[in-house]
Amino acid sequence: MCILTLRNALMRHLKILILLLFLRPDCTMSQDKVPYEPKENFGFELDYTFKTRSAPSIDKVSFVESNAPRGSQVLPYLKIKFDFSDFEIRYYRLKVYNNVGIVIKNRKIKRPVSYTLDMGFSDDLKDRVTSHKYSIYFYEKSKQPISKIDIEVAENGDLFLNGEFHGRI
Repeated sequence: MCILTLRNALMRHLKILILLLFLRPDCTMSQDKVPYEPKENFGFELDYTFKTRSAPSIDKVSFVESNAPRGSQVLPYLKIKFDFSDFEIRYYRLKVYNNVGIVIKNRKIKRPVSYTLDMGFSDDLKDRVTSHKYSIYFYEKSKQPISKIDIEVAENGDLFLNGEFHGRI
């Protein structure tokens, strides 16, 4: 009797989980068919600087940086500045997702439109320590996606924008 009750409870939770996955309004599964924003409609500039990485806290355990030195290091850091000044009036909202599907930025578009995507340290992007892929979605006021821009850093450091190679970081 106890096993039957446990099985029914698990099945009920599984049904709820499946229902939530398919009914999520901003689910990226439905956004896979969104076309790329034409490259003529926006400009971008790589802001490749050097930043000091602070030493990790002694109180915290890091399984990723087990052999890293404890001192501060100066490392290459990547930001991408986007300029969307030629956007039509129908572009209403901008959402930025990382490769896990978490919304990084969600804001209404105000003219002139510009956005800086803070990607992080280039070594972390290549080693997959932080998010290495981002998608910028543009929406109409009716919450329908219009277009998207995909940004990805490959493991060898190649930077792709909408699937096109744009250099190595």
